[in-house]
Amino acid sequence: MKRFLLLFFFLALAMLFIFFVIQAFQPAFLQDAGFMMQQKKWLAALTGIALLILDVVAPVPSSLVMFANGILFGSVAGAALSLLGGLGAAYCGYWLGLKGQNAGHRFTGAASMAWANDFFSRWGLLAVIVSRPVPIMAEAVSIAAGMAGMKPGKLLFASALGLLPAALLYAIAGAYSLDLEGGLISFLAVIALSGVTWLTGKRSMKSGATTTATHVDL
Repeated sequence: MKRFLLLFFFLALAMLFIFFVIQAFQPAFLQDAGFMMQQKKWLAALTGIALLILDVVAPVPSSLVMFANGILFGSVAGAALSLLGGLGAAYCGYWLGLKGQNAGHRFTGAASMAWANDFFSRWGLLAVIVSRPVPIMAEAVSIAAGMAGMKPGKLLFASALGLLPAALLYAIAGAYSLDLEGGLISFLAVIALSGVTWLTGKRSMKSGATTTATHVDL
């Protein structure tokens, strides 16, 4: 367990380092999403999806991209485009984890990897859902899920549930031309919703475990 958690910590640190390095060069297209407004709609849609996927390894202002999607395409289509880009990012992280399975096994050992497999089997859905709105954490969890062998369909389903509130809130904020303060409120609302989801899921799983134990005793 300790070795896998250490690996997860290193993953998060490595991604944070990459983000800072890229940010130091200040590439214009990663500073804001305003240039999307100057493109044809079909190109802006593809650009938004690509930027959200790139968020796996680069400091993309994903909230601004989703906000811009709402302005350009409305609440429903804008949310759908943001959801598609976010799912692409989740799967890219998962794919990186799959490719790093052998290295992960060598570093953590069989016992820690078995713990990771069990963790993602039991808590994977909840871990992916609540981590999706959180920068760095979302990418690290996706990579760890790939290393632990979580099923891709399960990962994408959980990612969609975790992404949907943010995609909708930012798209609605953009569609109704709310200011950046509205975008900040949307972000805080998503984080709060993630916390509630985590606590609810944790209590439900504890309740289920207690019920199962009671039936076994009987």
